[in-house]
Amino acid sequence: MAFKNNSSREPIAGKAYASIKRRILDLTLAPGEVLSEQRLAAEFGLSRTPVREAFKRLENEGLVDVVPQQGTFVSPIRRELVMDAQFARASLECALVRLASQKRTEHDVILLLENLAAQERVASRGDFDALFKLDEEMHEAIAAAAGRPNIWPLISDIKIHMDRARKLTLRPDHIPTLLKQHKAILDGISAGNPDGAEAAMNKHLGFIVEHFDDFIAANPTFVRDVVRNFD
Repeated sequence: MAFKNNSSREPIAGKAYASIKRRILDLTLAPGEVLSEQRLAAEFGLSRTPVREAFKRLENEGLVDVVPQQGTFVSPIRRELVMDAQFARASLECALVRLASQKRTEHDVILLLENLAAQERVASRGDFDALFKLDEEMHEAIAAAAGRPNIWPLISDIKIHMDRARKLTLRPDHIPTLLKQHKAILDGISAGNPDGAEAAMNKHLGFIVEHFDDFIAANPTFVRDVVRNFD
């Protein structure tokens, strides 16, 4: 997947960073997996320098661990970072959903309900990738309905450590709960009920914290740090 730089203003090095980050967040690159600078550079059609720069950015974000004399690894899913991300995200999104319930227009409500209907359709056929995308779009639409669309990119940056944990929640037995929570949030917005909307959002975003141990029980290596060899 060599990158070309003639169709976008985004620097090629930035595309390498974005591609590696996306794979880490969607668990294509699993926690603990070794990252090969040489292999990725060859895949992207780049020199090793921009890939090395991407690793540095990802290390600063807590998504990559660079271990001297051993290599570069996808970071484990660290409980404290997930909990911090959930706390920060809930603080912002609960404020947004209160505003949305007060300022939403009829058009906003229609868009949100259409999104929920689309979620139900893709969930019924087990398309979890589409469901995850629609989930993101719903939260972004709530920020827009609140009159604060520029807050969503900030939340997207804050929640990166939640996103890896969230991928573990998209199992068939969790989907009905997810959709029920989304409906409760939108019911609060539609009814102009700030308290109800906020309570529903807070419960929804607390789901990961409440069930974190259950989510990672089947994949204990996802939270295991790389054993460093100091010999």
